[in-house]
Amino acid sequence: MRTYGPLLLTLLSLGSAAQAACDREQAFNRMMALNQFGMKLQAELPDPLEDPAGYRANYERVQAFGTELSSGGQLLASGRYDEACALYDRLSRAYAVDEAAQAVQPLSAYEQPATPTTGCDLAEAALRAAWLNEAFQKHAAERSLDRQAWVKFGNETEPLGLAMQQDPQRACELIDEVAGRYGLKR
Repeated sequence: MRTYGPLLLTLLSLGSAAQAACDREQAFNRMMALNQFGMKLQAELPDPLEDPAGYRANYERVQAFGTELSSGGQLLASGRYDEACALYDRLSRAYAVDEAAQAVQPLSAYEQPATPTTGCDLAEAALRAAWLNEAFQKHAAERSLDRQAWVKFGNETEPLGLAMQQDPQRACELIDEVAGRYGLKR
Protein backbone atom coordinates (compact mmCIF):
# COMPACT_ATOMS: atom_id res chain seq x y z
CA MET A 1 0.00 0.00 0.00
CA ARG A 2 1.38 3.35 -1.02
CA THR A 3 1.12 6.28 1.38
CA TYR A 4 1.41 9.93 0.49
CA GLY A 5 2.55 12.84 2.59
CA PRO A 6 0.17 15.68 3.50
CA LEU A 7 1.74 18.09 0.98
CA LEU A 8 1.34 15.67 -1.91
CA LEU A 9 -2.25 14.93 -0.90
CA THR A 10 -2.99 18.65 -0.80
CA LEU A 11 -1.45 19.14 -4.25
CA LEU A 12 -3.39 16.19 -5.63
CA SER A 13 -6.66 17.51 -4.24
CA LEU A 14 -5.94 21.00 -5.60
CA GLY A 15 -5.19 19.51 -9.00
CA SER A 16 -8.47 17.61 -9.08
CA ALA A 17 -10.34 20.72 -7.93
CA ALA A 18 -8.73 22.72 -10.72
CA GLN A 19 -9.78 20.11 -13.25
CA ALA A 20 -13.35 20.28 -11.96
CA ALA A 21 -13.51 24.06 -12.52
CA CYS A 22 -15.95 25.20 -15.13
CA ASP A 23 -15.16 28.07 -17.45
CA ARG A 24 -17.45 30.44 -19.34
CA GLU A 25 -17.58 28.32 -22.48
CA GLN A 26 -18.38 25.10 -20.63
CA ALA A 27 -21.16 26.81 -18.67
CA PHE A 28 -22.75 28.35 -21.77
CA ASN A 29 -22.45 25.11 -23.74
CA ARG A 30 -24.25 23.20 -20.99
CA MET A 31 -26.90 25.88 -20.75
CA MET A 32 -27.51 25.78 -24.51
CA ALA A 33 -27.82 21.98 -24.53
CA LEU A 34 -30.32 22.15 -21.69
CA ASN A 35 -32.20 24.96 -23.41
CA GLN A 36 -32.50 22.81 -26.52
CA PHE A 37 -33.78 19.91 -24.38
CA GLY A 38 -36.28 22.27 -22.72
CA MET A 39 -37.63 23.29 -26.12
CA LYS A 40 -38.14 19.61 -26.95
CA LEU A 41 -39.93 19.04 -23.62
CA GLN A 42 -42.22 21.96 -24.36
CA ALA A 43 -42.89 20.79 -27.91
CA GLU A 44 -43.91 17.37 -26.60
CA LEU A 45 -46.69 18.78 -24.41
CA PRO A 46 -50.08 17.50 -25.59
CA ASP A 47 -52.68 19.99 -26.72
CA PRO A 48 -54.42 21.21 -23.54
CA LEU A 49 -57.82 21.21 -25.26
CA GLU A 50 -57.51 17.70 -26.68
CA ASP A 51 -55.75 16.10 -23.70
CA PRO A 52 -56.15 18.28 -20.59
CA ALA A 53 -55.08 15.51 -18.20
CA GLY A 54 -51.95 14.72 -20.22
CA TYR A 55 -51.15 18.39 -20.50
CA ARG A 56 -51.50 18.95 -16.74
CA ALA A 57 -49.43 15.86 -15.97
CA ASN A 58 -46.52 17.07 -18.10
CA TYR A 59 -46.84 20.84 -17.77
CA GLU A 60 -45.52 20.99 -14.22
CA ARG A 61 -42.42 19.03 -15.25
CA VAL A 62 -41.78 21.38 -18.17
CA GLN A 63 -42.39 24.43 -15.99
CA ALA A 64 -40.09 23.16 -13.23
CA PHE A 65 -37.35 22.45 -15.76
CA GLY A 66 -37.63 25.91 -17.32
CA THR A 67 -37.68 27.67 -13.97
CA GLU A 68 -34.58 25.89 -12.73
CA LEU A 69 -32.81 26.37 -16.05
CA SER A 70 -33.53 30.10 -16.09
CA SER A 71 -32.02 30.49 -12.62
CA GLY A 72 -28.68 29.56 -14.19
CA GLY A 73 -28.84 32.74 -16.27
CA GLN A 74 -28.19 34.85 -13.19
CA LEU A 75 -25.17 32.72 -12.35
CA LEU A 76 -23.83 33.11 -15.88
CA ALA A 77 -24.43 36.85 -15.89
CA SER A 78 -22.46 37.24 -12.67
CA GLY A 79 -19.60 35.06 -13.94
CA ARG A 80 -20.24 32.29 -11.41
CA TYR A 81 -19.49 29.54 -13.90
CA ASP A 82 -18.71 26.75 -11.41
CA GLU A 83 -22.08 27.28 -9.75
CA ALA A 84 -23.83 27.41 -13.11
CA CYS A 85 -22.19 24.16 -14.22
CA ALA A 86 -23.15 22.49 -10.94
CA LEU A 87 -26.77 23.58 -11.45
CA TYR A 88 -26.74 22.42 -15.09
CA ASP A 89 -25.14 19.09 -14.17
CA ARG A 90 -27.78 18.51 -11.49
CA LEU A 91 -30.53 19.39 -13.97
CA SER A 92 -29.05 17.05 -16.60
CA ARG A 93 -29.02 14.17 -14.12
CA ALA A 94 -32.54 14.88 -12.83
CA TYR A 95 -34.02 14.92 -16.34
CA ALA A 96 -31.68 12.32 -17.88
CA VAL A 97 -30.46 14.79 -20.50
CA ASP A 98 -27.83 13.60 -22.95
CA GLU A 99 -26.20 16.97 -23.60
CA ALA A 100 -24.16 15.68 -26.55
CA ALA A 101 -27.34 14.41 -28.22
CA GLN A 102 -28.71 17.97 -28.25
CA ALA A 103 -26.16 18.74 -31.01
CA VAL A 104 -25.52 22.29 -29.87
CA GLN A 105 -22.71 24.27 -31.48
CA PRO A 106 -20.15 25.33 -28.87
CA LEU A 107 -19.98 28.94 -27.82
CA SER A 108 -16.53 29.35 -29.37
CA ALA A 109 -17.97 28.51 -32.79
CA TYR A 110 -20.09 31.66 -32.60
CA GLU A 111 -17.73 34.10 -31.05
CA GLN A 112 -15.31 36.08 -33.13
CA PRO A 113 -11.91 37.23 -31.89
CA ALA A 114 -13.16 40.81 -32.19
CA THR A 115 -16.31 42.21 -30.65
CA PRO A 116 -19.31 41.15 -32.72
CA THR A 117 -20.58 43.89 -35.00
CA THR A 118 -24.17 42.69 -34.71
CA GLY A 119 -24.42 43.63 -31.04
CA CYS A 120 -25.85 40.28 -30.08
CA ASP A 121 -23.78 37.13 -29.76
CA LEU A 122 -24.77 33.80 -28.25
CA ALA A 123 -23.93 34.92 -24.73
CA GLU A 124 -26.09 38.04 -25.05
CA ALA A 125 -28.95 36.03 -26.56
CA ALA A 126 -28.77 33.58 -23.66
CA LEU A 127 -28.81 36.39 -21.10
CA ARG A 128 -31.77 38.03 -22.84
CA ALA A 129 -33.65 34.71 -22.98
CA ALA A 130 -33.14 34.22 -19.23
CA TRP A 131 -34.35 37.79 -18.63
CA LEU A 132 -37.43 37.22 -20.84
CA ASN A 133 -38.41 34.10 -18.89
CA GLU A 134 -38.03 35.85 -15.55
CA ALA A 135 -39.85 38.96 -16.74
CA PHE A 136 -42.74 36.92 -18.11
CA GLN A 137 -43.00 34.94 -14.86
CA LYS A 138 -43.37 38.21 -12.93
CA HIS A 139 -45.80 39.56 -15.54
CA ALA A 140 -47.90 36.39 -15.36
CA ALA A 141 -47.95 36.40 -11.56
CA GLU A 142 -48.93 40.08 -11.37
CA ARG A 143 -51.81 39.57 -13.80
CA SER A 144 -52.79 36.06 -12.63
CA LEU A 145 -52.46 34.73 -16.16
CA ASP A 146 -53.86 31.27 -16.83
CA ARG A 147 -52.24 28.28 -18.48
CA GLN A 148 -53.40 29.34 -21.91
CA ALA A 149 -51.26 32.47 -21.57
CA TRP A 150 -48.29 30.28 -20.63
CA VAL A 151 -48.94 28.02 -23.63
CA LYS A 152 -49.07 31.06 -25.88
CA PHE A 153 -45.81 32.38 -24.40
CA GLY A 154 -44.23 28.93 -24.83
CA ASN A 155 -45.27 28.81 -28.46
CA GLU A 156 -43.91 32.29 -29.06
CA THR A 157 -40.56 31.47 -27.47
CA GLU A 158 -40.19 27.94 -28.90
CA PRO A 159 -38.08 29.10 -31.89
CA LEU A 160 -35.53 30.74 -29.58
CA GLY A 161 -33.51 27.60 -28.86
CA LEU A 162 -32.73 26.93 -32.49
CA ALA A 163 -32.30 30.62 -33.30
CA MET A 164 -29.73 31.00 -30.52
CA GLN A 165 -27.73 28.16 -32.03
CA GLN A 166 -28.01 29.24 -35.64
CA ASP A 167 -28.39 33.02 -35.58
CA PRO A 168 -27.99 34.72 -32.18
CA GLN A 169 -28.82 38.12 -33.68
CA ARG A 170 -32.18 36.79 -34.87
CA ALA A 171 -32.75 35.25 -31.42
CA CYS A 172 -32.27 38.68 -29.83
CA GLU A 173 -34.73 40.16 -32.30
CA LEU A 174 -37.28 37.45 -31.46
CA ILE A 175 -36.80 38.06 -27.74
CA ASP A 176 -37.36 41.79 -28.24
CA GLU A 177 -40.48 41.09 -30.34
CA VAL A 178 -42.00 38.79 -27.70
CA ALA A 179 -41.09 41.21 -24.91
CA GLY A 180 -42.75 44.02 -26.84
CA ARG A 181 -46.00 42.06 -27.18
CA TYR A 182 -46.20 41.79 -23.40
CA GLY A 183 -44.93 45.29 -22.65
CA LEU A 184 -41.81 43.92 -20.95
CA LYS A 185 -38.84 46.26 -20.82
CA ARG A 186 -35.21 45.49 -20.01
